[in-house]
Amino acid sequence: MKNELTCEVVQDLLPSYVDHLTSDVTNTAIVSHVKNCEDCRRILAAMQAPESLPEKDPADASTIDFLKKNRQKNRNRILASVLTVALLLSGFWGWKVYISPRSMTDTSMMNYSVTVTDSKKIQIKGSLTDHSLGVSGINYTVDADNPGIVTINVRANRLSASKNNSFSDETTEKHKIEKVYVNDWIAWENGTAIQPKAAQIYNTIHPYVGSMSDNGKTLTALGINDVLPIATHELQTTDEPYGWTMNLDGSFKKSQQTELERTMKNYAMVILVCTENLGSVTFSYSLDGQKTDFTYTKEQGEEDFRGTCAYFRNSATEFQALLAKAGILNTVYSSLSEGGYRLTEAITKVADAEITGSVRDEKDTFIQQYKTYQPINSWSPGSVYKSFSSEDEALAYIGYDKLTPIKLPQTPEHVEVTALGDRSGNICYISFLESYSCENADLSVSASADIYTEHSTISDYVDIDYPSNMDDASIYTTEDYTSASGETWKIITTTNASDDSYDSIDAYQVKDTISYRIGVSYPGDQKNKARATLLELLK
Repeated sequence: MKNELTCEVVQDLLPSYVDHLTSDVTNTAIVSHVKNCEDCRRILAAMQAPESLPEKDPADASTIDFLKKNRQKNRNRILASVLTVALLLSGFWGWKVYISPRSMTDTSMMNYSVTVTDSKKIQIKGSLTDHSLGVSGINYTVDADNPGIVTINVRANRLSASKNNSFSDETTEKHKIEKVYVNDWIAWENGTAIQPKAAQIYNTIHPYVGSMSDNGKTLTALGINDVLPIATHELQTTDEPYGWTMNLDGSFKKSQQTELERTMKNYAMVILVCTENLGSVTFSYSLDGQKTDFTYTKEQGEEDFRGTCAYFRNSATEFQALLAKAGILNTVYSSLSEGGYRLTEAITKVADAEITGSVRDEKDTFIQQYKTYQPINSWSPGSVYKSFSSEDEALAYIGYDKLTPIKLPQTPEHVEVTALGDRSGNICYISFLESYSCENADLSVSASADIYTEHSTISDYVDIDYPSNMDDASIYTTEDYTSASGETWKIITTTNASDDSYDSIDAYQVKDTISYRIGVSYPGDQKNKARATLLELLK
C-alpha cells in the first residue's frame, strides 16, 4: 500500500513516536516512511541517540533541536493534561463518593426495622453492614397510582467524619399506609413487619426455572449451601411438570435421613414458591453409600403447608409465615385483619429418649385412659395433670436437659405440668407452667414452656391466633425486644375493651426446641407497672 505520509507530518509525529504515544496504525505508517526516507531516518536516529552528539550539519542540528524542544513541549503538555484529568477525576470521585449521596443498590447491606403507627406514621431504624459506608440521606416516595404504598429511599456514600453508619428517621403520610418498601425490598404490609431476610428471599421470586441465574439468586438468599452441600444442578424443562434436581456432595448416614429429608422438604417448598413454573424439587444424595433421591412436588407442598404456591407468592406476610413454618425464620407474628396476631413457628420435635424424667412412667396411665374412655365422660383420654411444690420438682419430673429453669423472682404459688400421650402410651406434648401474684401490685405473673416430642401428630409447625375468638374487641400491639443478655423476645400487649377485664402483656421466645412464654396480667391502671415487671423478668 502506498505511504501517504509526508516528511512534515512524520517529523511532527516523531516525538510522540519516540515516547511510544502513537497508535499501532500510526507506528506502521511511520516505520514504512522512515524506511524509504533518509532525512527522516537520520532525524529519528538522532532523537533516539544520547544527548551528547557529534557535530552535525547546522540545518540538521536546527531541525533536531526543534524536534527535541517540541518533544519536551509535548511531554509537558501531556503531563499537564494527565494531571488536569487526574485532578478532575479525583475531584469528581471525591464528590461522587464522599459528597454525592447514592441510593443503596444492595439492600442486603442494611440491617433495618420498619414500624407503622396510627396507620400513617412510618419509622425506620437500622445500620449498614459495610462499615466504610455512611447514610447521607433518607427520603420517601409515594406511589402515584396508590398513595398507600410508600418507598423509603436510603442514600449512602463513603463514611466521613460527618456521617454515621447507623440511621433513624420517621415521617407522617397523608393517606393510610398499606405497604412500605425499603429501596426495592418490602418491609411492612398491612400491619405486619417483614423481616429483611424474608424480604430478600421474597424479592427473588421469578417465573422460569430455566433461568439458572434467577435460580441462583433464590438459593443465595436462602443460604441453602450453609445447610445442604449442593455440588451440581440438573434442570428438566422438556416436559411439564418441570423439575429441578440438586446433587449433594458427601455422604449421609441412615440415622440422619429423617431430619435431613425434613430439611429438604422445607427448603423445597420455598423454592417451589419462588419459581413459578416449577413442579418438583429433587435432592439426590448418598445414604450409607447408596444413591438416594428425595423428590418433593408442588402438590405435596401445598398439602403440607396448607396453602397454594400462588397464595404464598401473592402476600409477603404469608410468604414470611411460610419461612417460619419451614424453620428458615424464627417465630413470626402476623397482624390479623380482624384484630390480634398470629404466631407461626417451626417445631423441632424432641426425641423420645431425651425425655428422661418420671413422666415416662405415665405410659400405662395413657393406655388405660384410652381403654376406659366413654363418649359421655367429662374428661379427655391421653392427658395427665400434676401439681408440684417447687420448680425443681417439676423439672425433675420432666427430665429434659434443654428445659431452662425460669427462675421467677418470687416463689411460685402454682407449679403445674400437663402431659399428653397417644394410645400406645407415648408422650406427645409436655407443658410446664408456674405463676404467682405480686405482693405490692395487683399483678399476676405466669411463665410457661411447651415441648413437642417425635410422637406428636401435629405438623412441623404451629399457627396460633391471639385471641382465638375473633369477636373479641380487644386491641393488640406487638414489638420486638432484646434483653441485656442479648436474647430476643416478641412482646404482645392485649388491651381489653371492657374496663372490668384484666389486660395482659406477654413475651414469647423459641429456644432449643422449646416455646417459652412469660406474661403479666394487670388492671388497666397498672400498665406501666406491668411492663416494667415483665422487662425485669426478661433480664
